[in-house]
Amino acid sequence: MMKNNVRYVALTILDDVLTGEAYSNLQLNEAIKNEAISKKDVGLLTELVYGTLQRKLTLEYLIEPFIQTKLKGWMKRLLTMSAYQFVYLDKVPDHAIINEAVNIAKVRGDLHNSKAINAILRNFMSSPLRTLDEIKHDDKRLSIEGSVPLWLTKHWITHFGYEKTREMCLLSLTPPNTTVRVNTTRISVEDAVERLQSNGYTVEIDKDIERCLHIKGEPIVNDRLFKDGLLSVQDKSSMFVAEILNPKENSTVLDTCSAPGGKTCHIAEMMNQTGQVDAYDIHPHKIDLIDFNVKKLRLENVTTDVHDATKPFDKTYDYVLVDAPCSGFGVMRRKPEIKYDKTAKDVESLWHLQLEILENASKSLAPGGELVYSTCTIEQMENENVVYSFLKANPEFEFALFNDPRTNQETKTLQLLPQDYNSDGFFITKIKRKER
Repeated sequence: MMKNNVRYVALTILDDVLTGEAYSNLQLNEAIKNEAISKKDVGLLTELVYGTLQRKLTLEYLIEPFIQTKLKGWMKRLLTMSAYQFVYLDKVPDHAIINEAVNIAKVRGDLHNSKAINAILRNFMSSPLRTLDEIKHDDKRLSIEGSVPLWLTKHWITHFGYEKTREMCLLSLTPPNTTVRVNTTRISVEDAVERLQSNGYTVEIDKDIERCLHIKGEPIVNDRLFKDGLLSVQDKSSMFVAEILNPKENSTVLDTCSAPGGKTCHIAEMMNQTGQVDAYDIHPHKIDLIDFNVKKLRLENVTTDVHDATKPFDKTYDYVLVDAPCSGFGVMRRKPEIKYDKTAKDVESLWHLQLEILENASKSLAPGGELVYSTCTIEQMENENVVYSFLKANPEFEFALFNDPRTNQETKTLQLLPQDYNSDGFFITKIKRKER
């Protein structure tokens, strides 16, 4: 019985995510798909996993004074998950939180473990909540308040200032908006809006990207328009990548690191079934994901294959996209565990790989051709540092100016912070090979 219990499943996912290499969104999807819990509990499962991950450092800070002995890892995670319910969820009675946690402890451990969990939670719930006022330093206080590791908080304060960093950290604790991209090769934006509204959704057309719709309602993945490939789920910031690349119809495009294929498909849709998009990825299983999306959207101008983006491509192209592997701090709201499993060393090592991919991909760009380099992070080292290093070493390339959607002024680089559009953090720049 306990194996199908929503809190037991949530704890199992937290264990996998925080001790292994698992991703929260994939583990959740897997649990829902395998019907590990009943349909009515899907919302609570999602809330427990994301909420506990997003506020992990805050929860650990709140419960820390009540832990007097050394505990096993799973017990600490059970306590933080229970603390999350007590502090942030109004509808769960205190006795239910304690009973569920004690029962899980009995199954996962023994009577001794369950008694320890019981005592800690009773003590925690009957005491006033610890405040942040006792933390003297601003950066440490923000780290606990926004549940962002201290090294990262300090790093962002240096680059963006305290106020912008605080705004970004607190926004990462809120659920992201849902935006969808209309597949304009098969349905007009107007028709898509009309059909979504008739299906009960609240819909707003984005002011910067016409094919981007902001929607509210039931999960869109259950809707017929999504299932039939008339819409794709994609964040607004991510949509700017193809919009800024802006490929002309009948042109050739190379997408070097394309999985899971959102930007590939966006580019193919913009070219309206003309030209050719060659989409590559290093992981064979991820090619299946791209193929699935291409087929569902019925796009006829995309080919896919396995390729290491640091190794030469054998053709030249009018346009190239390098959506580089990165630290991913721009998508913390969707994958909150990213905050905890990356270090400053990871950021240092990534920019070498990013520069290597950019150097290699640029060799496939035709004279006069344009290349977009993008990442879903907000790290200068992985962004401006990479593109300026590249341009310094390759004088035959130069910036291709484009409009900053926030100011409508021409710019060389665009660093979107999550608070700019209540969307993901993204970096985008565009360069071109000079005409010979």
